[in-house]
Amino acid sequence: MKIVKPYENFNAWYIDDFVRSTSLVRSAAHSFDNMDEKTWVRYGKEDGQIQMCSPASRNSWTTECSLVADYIALHFDPNVMTGMTKSAFPDISGYGGGMMLTPNKNGEGGFLGMHIDAERHGRNPNWKREYSAVLGLSEEYDSSFDLRLHNGKEHCRLEYKFNRLCIFKCEHNSWHGFPEITKGLDRKTIGIMYWSLQKETQGEEVKARFNNDLDFS
Repeated sequence: MKIVKPYENFNAWYIDDFVRSTSLVRSAAHSFDNMDEKTWVRYGKEDGQIQMCSPASRNSWTTECSLVADYIALHFDPNVMTGMTKSAFPDISGYGGGMMLTPNKNGEGGFLGMHIDAERHGRNPNWKREYSAVLGLSEEYDSSFDLRLHNGKEHCRLEYKFNRLCIFKCEHNSWHGFPEITKGLDRKTIGIMYWSLQKETQGEEVKARFNNDLDFS
């Protein structure tokens, strides 16, 4: 398993062919279609995104996605693979990660506005977010699925790929998102967030912060 850091100025990495069984990844992608429509948490333009996410509970995940999420938690250790932390750990409870669907198969206009994730865990206030790890599940995709990263001065892209685990360090200027994906496609991913235990609650944000003024020229 080879981890790649494609940009010197961005603490972001990817691992290709991450899950050994591609059939399991494919099964997880198909399982999105088995989700009860009422189960999804839906976000609209007023939320800075058009997306659907699983509720903040592992019980909402499909069995196939649970297996993939467990695989990520068992096989990706950022402390070893990035060397930037010593005690980060995954949260597989379903909070802040899980199944994520950006829809545009039927012209829904799915996109994810540029934002920084919540720095503090909503249920464990002394947990600080350290990494985001997201696996691409869609076999049918194009460059519109790529994750855009911005550090306040420069920008780059983490290319989307089926069974590619994309990881980035959650920092003060770790802005990320993507504009509307190509019509006729749905972007399916599953994410695991990594945290660290803090001695004291620092008052960090518990909600994502969006920014529409970043320069991509």
